[in-house]
Amino acid sequence: MGEKSIERALEVKLQGNELFKKNDFEASISQYTEAIALCPPGKTSDLSIMYQNRAAALERLDRLEEGLKDCGESLRLNNRYGKSYDRRSKILKKLVDTMDGDKLEERIRHLRQALEDVSVLAQLDGYNPQQLVIVDEVLKQLGSSLAIVTARKRQPVMPSNYTILQYFASFIEDPLFENVSGESKYASAKTCFEKKEFSKIIPLCDEEISSNGPDQLKAKLLKATFLVLTKQLPQALQLLSDVIGEAKEDTEKKITVNALVKRGSLYIQQCQDPQNDAKLSFADFNRAADLDPSNADVFFNRGQINLLMDKFDNAKEDLAKASELRPDFALANVQNLYTQFLASQVSNDASKRDDLEKSFKEVIDKYPDCIESYALLAKVYQESGKLQEADELYKKGHEKNPENANLIVYRALLYLQQTGDVSKALEDMNKAVVMDDKCEFAFETIGQIEIQKGNLEGARDAFEKAIPLVNTELEMAHLFGLSESANAKIVAKKKLQEIPTGMEDLTLD
Repeated sequence: MGEKSIERALEVKLQGNELFKKNDFEASISQYTEAIALCPPGKTSDLSIMYQNRAAALERLDRLEEGLKDCGESLRLNNRYGKSYDRRSKILKKLVDTMDGDKLEERIRHLRQALEDVSVLAQLDGYNPQQLVIVDEVLKQLGSSLAIVTARKRQPVMPSNYTILQYFASFIEDPLFENVSGESKYASAKTCFEKKEFSKIIPLCDEEISSNGPDQLKAKLLKATFLVLTKQLPQALQLLSDVIGEAKEDTEKKITVNALVKRGSLYIQQCQDPQNDAKLSFADFNRAADLDPSNADVFFNRGQINLLMDKFDNAKEDLAKASELRPDFALANVQNLYTQFLASQVSNDASKRDDLEKSFKEVIDKYPDCIESYALLAKVYQESGKLQEADELYKKGHEKNPENANLIVYRALLYLQQTGDVSKALEDMNKAVVMDDKCEFAFETIGQIEIQKGNLEGARDAFEKAIPLVNTELEMAHLFGLSESANAKIVAKKKLQEIPTGMEDLTLD
C-alpha cells in the first residue's frame, strides 16, 4: 500500500465521499478501505471518521454486521464521535427488525446498545426529532422483548389482598360468587376466598380437579384466575382455554362466558403480536356477548379494553350497558360516571359536570365500600380545580380501606400539585410502600418523580421494584421501557465521564 500519509489518506477518503454521493457504495467502500490503510495510526480522529463513512456505505448495501463492526472501531478510536453513535443505533435497529422473533436475547442486547448509543448522542448534541422516534420505537421493542423473556420464567407471586379484591370487583357474575352445596374441595376454596386465605386456593382447586370432583370445572376456572393473579400467565391462558373447550354452553354458560372474558383480557395484555392479540381479545368478548347479552361482566371488561385501546366511544357505550344491566354493579356504575365526566370535559359542558358530581355522591352513598368511587370522584374534583374536596375524598377512602396504598399515592400526588414539595410527596409515597410492599403504583410513581428530580439511579431502582409486581406482559413492557431508559442515560453519562479517546490528534506532529 506504501508509506502512511495523512494527506494521501484524506485525499482518498474524499474520493470515497464523492462516490458515496453518487450512490456507488461498493466503490466508496474500496476507497474508504484504502484511506484507512494509508492513515497513520496516531491520527485516531481521522481514522474514526473513515470507519464511520465506510459503515455508512455498508449500511446502504445492507451489510449490517460489517457496518456494526466498523462503528465499533470508529468509537474505539473516538468515543465522542456523535455520527458513529447515531449510525450504530440505526444499524442495530435494522438488525433487530430483520431478526427472527425467537432470538430474544440477541434482540435485547442490540436494543440496549442502540438505546445507550442514542442516549450518549443526546448528551453530546441533544435529541433531534428523528432520534426521538428511534428512542420511542426501541423502548417499545426492548420493553416487549424483556417482558416476554421475564414472563417465561416468572415465579408465582401473590399480590396484596387489596389487588386481589380489586380484580374480583371487576366481576359481578363470576361463578365464584354462586352458592355451593356440599363439602367439596372447591367449596373449601370458596371459603378460603371469603376469609382472604388466598394462598390456599390453588392447592384446593388442584385437589378438586384431580379427584374429578363435582365442581372441577369451576375449580379450573378459579385456579386459572389465581394463576393470572400470581403472574403465571401462559399457564392461565392454557387453563382458561381448557375451560372454554370443556364447558357446555347451554348448561354451563356462565362458566364459559367468565372464562372468555378473562382470556380476552389476557390476550390484549400480551406482547406477542399487538394486532393479532387485539383480534383474539375482541373475538372472545364478542363471543361472550353473543352467548349471554345480559351479562354485565362482558360489557364492563370489554369497556376497560376499549379504554386501553383508545376506543373511547366504544368504551363509553360498553360501560353504560354494564351499569344499565346491573345497577348494583358498583364498579361499572362508577366507571360509567367517570367516562361521562371525561366526555363532558371534551364537550366543555359545565352543567353536565355538575350533574355528574351529584351522581357520584349518590353512588358513594349507595356503595360506601366501593373505594374506586372515592378515588374517581376525587379525580373529578382535581380536574375541576376543587383540590381541597379531592383531598378530603382521598382521606375518606383511605379511612374506609386502610389497606389501600394507592390512595396514599394519589393524595401525595395531589399534595405535590398543590405545593410543589417533592420531598414531602416522596416521603408519603414511601409510607405507602412500607404499608404495602406490593404496591406497584407507588413504586412506578416514585420512579417517575425521581426522573423529574434527575435521580436516574433512584428511578431505575423504583421501576425495577415495580416490575415483578405487575400481572401482565403489557404492564411489564411499560415498566421495562422506563427502567431501561433511565439505565441507558446512566450508562451514557458514565461513558462520557471517561477519558475521551481521539485526543492524540490535538498534539503537533
